[in-house]
Amino acid sequence: MTTTPPDPPHRPYLGAIDRTDRKKGRYELTSFFATPGALDGLLCDIVGHFSGKLPRVDAIVGLDALGFVVAGGLSALTGKPAILARKGGKLALADEDKASTGAFADYAVGREGAKALEIRRDLVRQGMRVIVVDEWIDTGTQMTAVVRLLESLGTEVVGIGTLHLSRSGRSAAADALWRDYDVFAANRSDEVQAQYEKEDEDRAGVTRPASSAA
Repeated sequence: MTTTPPDPPHRPYLGAIDRTDRKKGRYELTSFFATPGALDGLLCDIVGHFSGKLPRVDAIVGLDALGFVVAGGLSALTGKPAILARKGGKLALADEDKASTGAFADYAVGREGAKALEIRRDLVRQGMRVIVVDEWIDTGTQMTAVVRLLESLGTEVVGIGTLHLSRSGRSAAADALWRDYDVFAANRSDEVQAQYEKEDEDRAGVTRPASSAA
C-alpha cells in the first residue's frame, strides 16, 4: 500500500533532529522546529507524498502535542482545516460532546501512566476523509488509538504523516500502521536507517568487526 520514499539526500531536514543520548528514552525535538527550513521540508514532503489524495481530503488531524505543529503547518499549506486530538481532560466540553480513544499505554506509561486522546464530536462527520499526523511515532500505540477512534466515528483515514516511524521489527503496532495505511515517514528508507544505527553504535562505543577480504 505504501510507496517508496525518496532517497535521504532529498530530506536534509532529518539532520535537524537532536539525537543526543540524554537517557530520557526519546529525542529532544523542539530544536527540529527551531531549525529554519526543517519544518517546511517535512511539510512539503508530506504534501508531495499525498498530492494525489489531497483534493479529496477533508481535514488534517494532529495529535497532541507536537503533532499540532505539523497539522497546523499542513492546514496553512493546503487550506484544509486542522482537527486536534487533545489529551484527555483538556477539551472544555461536556462528555457527550467529545469522543475519546479510551485509556492506552504508550512508551511513556512508566513515567506518566496510561492516557487518552479526545476529539470534538461536531468536528468529525460520517464519510470524512482525513490525513492524521504526528511528529514522531515510536510504539505506534497512540497513533493506532486515534486512527481507530476516527474510524469508529465513520471517518476514513487516507494517510498518516510523520517525521519518524520506528524501524521495522521494533514495534508490532508501528509495523501494522506501515502495512495497513499509506504512511509517509521521513526516516523510512534503508539508507537513513543504516545511518541512524551507525550513530547509535558510535555513541554506545560499539566496535564494528573489520570486513574481511573475499
